[in-house]
Amino acid sequence: MSPKEEILKNVRKRLSYYRSLGADPLSLATGCAVKVDLLRVVYPAMEKIKPYLTNKNIEIADREDADVFLGDPGSVELHRRIMRLGERNEMNLKFSNNIRAIILVQVYQLAADEPEKFIKKILPVYESICNCAPSINIGKGHSIVTPFREDEFMLIDLISYEKGDKIIAANNDTMHIIDPTNSPSDYRQVSGSISNSLNDLFVIGAYKDLRISPVLNAPTEELKEKLIKNTKRFANEIGAQMIDVEQPKRGRLLLGATVLANSDKKPPMFHKHADKGMRIIATRPFGELAPITTFLSTTIDETIIDELQQKGIELDYLEKIKENAVNIISAPNKGMGEVISKYLPELNEEFRKDQHIVATTDVTGPGIFVVWEVSKLTNTHIKLYNFPLLFPEISEFATEKFLMPNATAGTNGGFIIVSPEEIYEDVIKDLRYKGYMPSVIGEIIERGKQEVEAPKEITKYVLDQEILNKFKLY
Repeated sequence: MSPKEEILKNVRKRLSYYRSLGADPLSLATGCAVKVDLLRVVYPAMEKIKPYLTNKNIEIADREDADVFLGDPGSVELHRRIMRLGERNEMNLKFSNNIRAIILVQVYQLAADEPEKFIKKILPVYESICNCAPSINIGKGHSIVTPFREDEFMLIDLISYEKGDKIIAANNDTMHIIDPTNSPSDYRQVSGSISNSLNDLFVIGAYKDLRISPVLNAPTEELKEKLIKNTKRFANEIGAQMIDVEQPKRGRLLLGATVLANSDKKPPMFHKHADKGMRIIATRPFGELAPITTFLSTTIDETIIDELQQKGIELDYLEKIKENAVNIISAPNKGMGEVISKYLPELNEEFRKDQHIVATTDVTGPGIFVVWEVSKLTNTHIKLYNFPLLFPEISEFATEKFLMPNATAGTNGGFIIVSPEEIYEDVIKDLRYKGYMPSVIGEIIERGKQEVEAPKEITKYVLDQEILNKFKLY
C-alpha cells in the first residue's frame, strides 16, 4: 500500500467512525456544530416570541457575541438545567434577584427549517423557567441541529450574581469536533473547542478569573471520561477553574463550554471615537480552516490529490499543514486578551485617544467579512492593504477548486484591532512579545462613510459574491 493509500484509508476509517457518532464529518470543517439557520429561522422566531417572553419576565439580548454585564464576580454562581424540547419541564430553582442565562439548543433538523417549528420546540421550555426569577436576561443563545430526534434538548446555564462594579463576560460555543481526521480523544479537540468559546471573552479583554462549565457528550462512558480528563488538563494549563456541572444525557458527540471571565476595564466598544488615520491591526494571520477542508476533500475526490501534486503539494505535506492548522486552532488566545486589556480604560475612566484602542473583533466563520462589519460599526471608510493568511497557497487552491466559499474563514481565529495612530506601534510590540505575528493590514481613511477598499487579490481566496460585493476592489 502506497503512503497516499495509507493516509486515505486511515482518514476514511476515522470519518466512518464519526458518522457512527451522529456527526457529519464533512460539515465539521466549518468548526462549529451545524447551526440552525440564523437569518431564516432563529432571528424570525425570536422576534416573533420576544414580546410574549418580555411579558413573561424574559429579556432576549440582541447581541450575538458574549454576554457582558456589571456585577460582583465573587458572587457569581452557575446553575445548569437540561430540559426536553417541545414540552413544559419542571423547574425547581427560585431566585430572589434578577439573573442571566446562557442557552444551548440542540434541535432535530426537521424541526429547525422553519420559524414556527422552531418556536414549538423552544417556547414551552422558556415558559418553564420564566417564573424562577423576577427577570431573566438571555445574554447568549446558541442553536445547533441533530439528525436524531431523540437527541433534542435545551441546556440552560442560569447565572446568579450580586450587584457590583466589575465587568463579567459569559459565552457558550459548542462543536461536534475540531478535526474529524483525528481521534475525538485527541487533547486538541477539547482545547480547540473550549478555546473557541473563550475567544469571545478574550477579544474584549476579559481574561481574569476564568471559569469553564464544560458541555461534553460521547457515545461511551470511556470516551466521555477522556473528554472530561482533557478538559481538566486544559483548565489547569490556562489557569481556569473547571466547574462540575450536569452534562447532556442525549446526543452522541458534543464539545464545548459555557465560559466566564472578569475584567476591570471597559470593553472595546468606542465606535464613535474611530477616526481618520487609525490603524487596522491583525493579531496574526488567518484562514485556519482551509487546510482541514482541503485535506477532507481529498477523501471524497482523489483527483484533488493529483491537482495538488500539479502545484507541487504532496498529500503528506498537506497533512502536515493540516496538523499545523489544528495546533493553531487549539491554542487559546489568552495573550491577545491580555494585550487588549492593557489598552482599555478603567471602568471609572474616559476613553483617551492617546492611550486606548477603539474596537476589536475575532476573525472566525466570516473571515475577511469582519472588516466590513467593523466599518459598519464604526461608520468609517477603511482601506485594507492586505489580509494575511496562514496558508495562502492552500486557501487559494481551496477557492480555485470550489472547496470553500470563503477560504479566509477560521475557528478560534485571531483578532482585528482598531488602534489610534498614537499607540498602534506599542500594541504591535506587545503582541510580538506574547509570541504572535501581528501586522498593520489597513487604516481608516475617513469617518462618516461606510466603505471598505480591498486589494483585488482577495478574490483568490473568496468565492462568495455576496461578501465580495461588500468591498470596493482596487
